[in-house]
Amino acid sequence: MKKFKLLVLAAALMAAPTVVSAQTQTSESYTSYYFVQGQGGLHMPFTPGTRGDLLKPNFGLNVGTWFAPVIGARFGIEGLNSAVKLGDSYGSYKYMNFDLDAMINLFSFIGMSDSKMKLYILGGIGLNAIVDKGDRPRSTKPDIARNLRVGAGFDYQISKPISVSLEYRMNNTADYFNGRQNNSSDWFSSLLVGVAYNFGHKVHVVEKAVTNAQPLSLYEQMQAGVNERMKMWMKRVKGESKADYIARTTPEAIETQRLQFTKDLSTEFANGRANSTANDLTYNQSASLLGVGFTDMPTISLNVPESEIASIKSAKDLQFTNTVYNLNPGDKFEILYTDVINPVTGKKYTYINTRDGKQVATDGFMPLASVQQAMENRVRLQQITDKAIMEAKSQGILTDNTTINVNARLVPTKENKADYIIDYNYTVKDGFSVKDDFAPGKYDADQSAASTAMLKIIDQFTNGDFAKYLVPGKSVSIDYQGSADAKPVRRTIKYNGRYGDITNQAVDVNGKQQTMTITKATGINSNEELSLVRATSLRSAIMKSVPKLNDMKLDENYAVKVSDKEGSEFRRVAVKFVFHDVAY
Repeated sequence: MKKFKLLVLAAALMAAPTVVSAQTQTSESYTSYYFVQGQGGLHMPFTPGTRGDLLKPNFGLNVGTWFAPVIGARFGIEGLNSAVKLGDSYGSYKYMNFDLDAMINLFSFIGMSDSKMKLYILGGIGLNAIVDKGDRPRSTKPDIARNLRVGAGFDYQISKPISVSLEYRMNNTADYFNGRQNNSSDWFSSLLVGVAYNFGHKVHVVEKAVTNAQPLSLYEQMQAGVNERMKMWMKRVKGESKADYIARTTPEAIETQRLQFTKDLSTEFANGRANSTANDLTYNQSASLLGVGFTDMPTISLNVPESEIASIKSAKDLQFTNTVYNLNPGDKFEILYTDVINPVTGKKYTYINTRDGKQVATDGFMPLASVQQAMENRVRLQQITDKAIMEAKSQGILTDNTTINVNARLVPTKENKADYIIDYNYTVKDGFSVKDDFAPGKYDADQSAASTAMLKIIDQFTNGDFAKYLVPGKSVSIDYQGSADAKPVRRTIKYNGRYGDITNQAVDVNGKQQTMTITKATGINSNEELSLVRATSLRSAIMKSVPKLNDMKLDENYAVKVSDKEGSEFRRVAVKFVFHDVAY
């Protein structure tokens, strides 16, 4: 019995996952359980005769245990009918055999100890007994004979308590057992389908001697420490009832506790790593996400409003508190949870790793310094806009009824490159457009106070703060837009020809592509043509104000919009610049 226990312990250690430790002992765990199994199938003796006449129904009933994932034992009863050939006919008799089997799970030797499947081989010894001699030839030999058997089976666990199996086994018994003697042992086989009820699952902790004395990695030290803590946690404490112990040490509770110990030890080993290795900041304006990069850990992302970005100076200034780490193979740390504090404002941002395997996406993220520079440009642009509006109002060119809108933003395109997009447009309060904007039938940009003020802003910003982006040979896209109201053009509007003949110009008309031709001779005959001349007038004024644009690779597009409503507020112009692949 002592040797058998040692065999079970050795098998459990072979099947359990191994962890290298610098100590002479470490702990491992494995699960055992009991089962009751019913089987039914076919029985066939290896004796003269045709297979169809020799096949008989068969059954089995077993009770046993899997001591560990690799080895089990069971006591079983098998039997019912067996056939024997008697001259030209066949006879039958009833028998039972009683066997004690040992089982070995082959999957455990290929790292599948925790699998729901078992592929096992078995070997056993027992006794065969004649229950009803029936047509069996009479013999003076005893009705009980020894039995040896071998076999193999496949078991699948449908749920924790229920499993199904398919098993084939061969039995060897005495020569006289079927009533015929031919100086060789009798053999018979069985093919059985089974259903088992599994119960009494129990987790065992064992100690294992370590022969590898090489220096351990941090990950190996952490795993060894977790095993030692689990060993202590698995012990039944004083005063704890058996029922309470079983309830405390369920497989789910064991997994949860092991995960907690892993977090605890990983965090101890990390030793404030986030504070010392944070070295990079990026920002995604569209998603309001701040990416924090580290020298030796995956990047994390924090929800930080754009209004708070200007106060963040560098990754080294951020303070990390309540940080929980995980240590992966290869001594790779990752952050599972942390609170990040901006010391300038005292704001706290929380990061939680969902453990879904996803890394922080790089699309849309730019270096924080570049984002902050773009924000400063936006502030400068707004200052220029406000100043230009004040000057126009002081000169009586513009009234308080007009609002000029300028929006600048960076959109990443590829590594260290982005598109710099600036939109210029304006709005005029209903009823005041005749004074501040285009009068009916008018199209020259300098005839609109609002567009004149907008052009002044474009001139000041593009030739000032934004001049560094006017690089000869670089690409820039410019979209010009003109609009008109629904009041029809009943008579041809005279075209003064200031912008030359417009011939076969591709135009986006309310979302559809068309071509238009407008000459001094033909004049302007529709609201669509009027809108295009307004956009062309805007283009002429911009090129005159910013001549450096002519040295760049221009991609110019025209769009016109004609409202389905009448009113002066629908007569205006707008422009969008896209400076491609600027360095940031």
